[in-house]
Amino acid sequence: MVRPPSPTACAPVIIPGTVAPSAGEPPVGGGDLAGWCARAGLDDHGSAARSLAALGSHGLTADLVATLCERLPPLLHGLGDADRVLVALERFIGAVRSPLATGALFERDPRALETLLRLFAASPYLAEVTIGDPEAWERVRVDQGRPEKREALAASLATELGGAADTDTVMRALRRFKRRQMLRIAYGDIVGGQRFETVVTQLSHVADCIVQAAVRTAVESVALRRGRPIDEASGGPATIAVIALGKLGGGELNYSSDIDLVFVHSAEGRTAGPRACTNREFFERVVQETVRLVAEPTDLGICYRVDLRLRPHGGAGPASLALEPMLHYYDRQGRTWERQAWVKARCVAGDESLGNRLLRELEPWVYRRWLTRADISGIRALKRRIEQRAAREGDDAADVKHGRGGIRDVEFTIQFLQLLGGGDTPRVRTGATLEAIRRLAETGGLTDQEREILERTYTLLRTVEHRLQVLYDRQTHRLPTDDAEFGRLAARAGYGCGPQASARLHEDLAAASDVNRRILDHLLHDAFPDDVAPEPEVDLVLDPAPSATFVHEVLSRHGFRDIAGAHRGLVALAEEKVRFLSSRRCRHFLAAIAPRLLAAIGRTPEPDATLINLVSVSDSLGGKGVLWELFSFHPPSLDLTVRLCSSSPFLARLLVGNPGMIDELL
Repeated sequence: MVRPPSPTACAPVIIPGTVAPSAGEPPVGGGDLAGWCARAGLDDHGSAARSLAALGSHGLTADLVATLCERLPPLLHGLGDADRVLVALERFIGAVRSPLATGALFERDPRALETLLRLFAASPYLAEVTIGDPEAWERVRVDQGRPEKREALAASLATELGGAADTDTVMRALRRFKRRQMLRIAYGDIVGGQRFETVVTQLSHVADCIVQAAVRTAVESVALRRGRPIDEASGGPATIAVIALGKLGGGELNYSSDIDLVFVHSAEGRTAGPRACTNREFFERVVQETVRLVAEPTDLGICYRVDLRLRPHGGAGPASLALEPMLHYYDRQGRTWERQAWVKARCVAGDESLGNRLLRELEPWVYRRWLTRADISGIRALKRRIEQRAAREGDDAADVKHGRGGIRDVEFTIQFLQLLGGGDTPRVRTGATLEAIRRLAETGGLTDQEREILERTYTLLRTVEHRLQVLYDRQTHRLPTDDAEFGRLAARAGYGCGPQASARLHEDLAAASDVNRRILDHLLHDAFPDDVAPEPEVDLVLDPAPSATFVHEVLSRHGFRDIAGAHRGLVALAEEKVRFLSSRRCRHFLAAIAPRLLAAIGRTPEPDATLINLVSVSDSLGGKGVLWELFSFHPPSLDLTVRLCSSSPFLARLLVGNPGMIDELL
């Protein structure tokens, strides 16, 4: 038999200053409700009435409901999204273990209610996390969202995992841990007003711990099936390390960021077990399992999106590479844009001694003390790509990351200056953007005024980005176009409510982008004041991922009919086939002669066939870079070789079969 609710549980909602309704009447009279909603900034009166009535059904006494009704209007009115917040509050009270105790808490501690509403207003995502896990909010309320050390977080996650071995349990534990930590960090950020750098450090610590736990679980899981990997040289265990690049590497993660990871294992060999495999196969499986643990969607969402494309050879390369081949790759083939990416490299999980050894070994490659012509050419190409991207994307003021003067422009330019000066000035070597800005100012790379402006504007842009992302736990950088939504963003960013608040935020963002643009343009120009824009053929050779439009624009002017095939041929000319020869050096020597070489090929009767023959001839030589260097210092040799490649397939095959003939002819 179902018992009727007690009178206390169904206590009518009494708006302070009104008379309690008679039995059978609505909880609040229409006029009283309208006035109360107006004071609270609520638009949906029906939803408000239902939420207020539900508070009584959750077990709150009439006095507690009346107290809430008295305190809510001034708290809701300044939040910018009052209707949604009131609904979330009612759902939260219905979800807690003891609604009566929670109502009593709000009565004796008004700040507890205020901070909860601010969290709900900041993010529907945070509201759902809190409603789904009310105990997490209680812990956060007690400790005030204080920052935690990475070691303490790792211990907390270990407790959460509880020694679980099956991947489904681990996945749920990782996601539950992340949600609770996001709530803690957001509380410290939004309610506690913690510094931006504290917030991003905390976000990065959480990701570090999750990746570390995922890798550890993945290694154990694969080892159960395949045995432990053995270093074939020493006979000891082989290990794996995880290097973070991008924002995680710099310790400045967003609320909703991809994490860029590179995996390296200590040595090749085989596993010791009944189903033995090579170490490469073992660690490939470890990477796959790690990514699944972190990135596979569940009913609790994902932990992070994982991007592995910054590894050697990009998406075509192995998921994990042994230490020595990785060092060899960067020494022989590493490009300037890869050096830029490794400015922010940091070992975040796995074997730290292995990861830190890799970073030490690569540091002289990232930060060159003496710049060769090839290095200068690569840095200039990087500079031009920054400028061209900014010009191409234009004044997209709605995008705080990609628009001119936005977050990416600041980060790329600072990394560019670090590459340029880091060889002689180790002090500027750091992955954190704000810290790099300060160190560049300390060492003369920036003026104090530039430092002050860039610190302020970068922090503003990143803070607004955070408010956008924490809203729905979604990776976005675009400002709302709807006035009401922009007003809510202004409120979340601490500007208050109303048209004036929105106008101030618009003005501050526009001013930040404008001053950033002027400073960054000045810095890029000063880096190479005598830099003359090269022919586009140079950029085509040096650009790792040119757009199809740019490829067509450059190659079509030289008479090629198969543009895609011609670009593949050009890429082949830039790559050494001999393993110990440097493709990076080859590529830069080719870039230096690319305008003359393509012009010469374009003057032949069949440019497509000539290029195909030249690829075959250069492949037969063993060292293409030497040939391009010869062409650079002895232009007649370029013309002769192109003529021979264009004359007939027979002559081309003759050169391929007798590489030494070129020396004799010259």
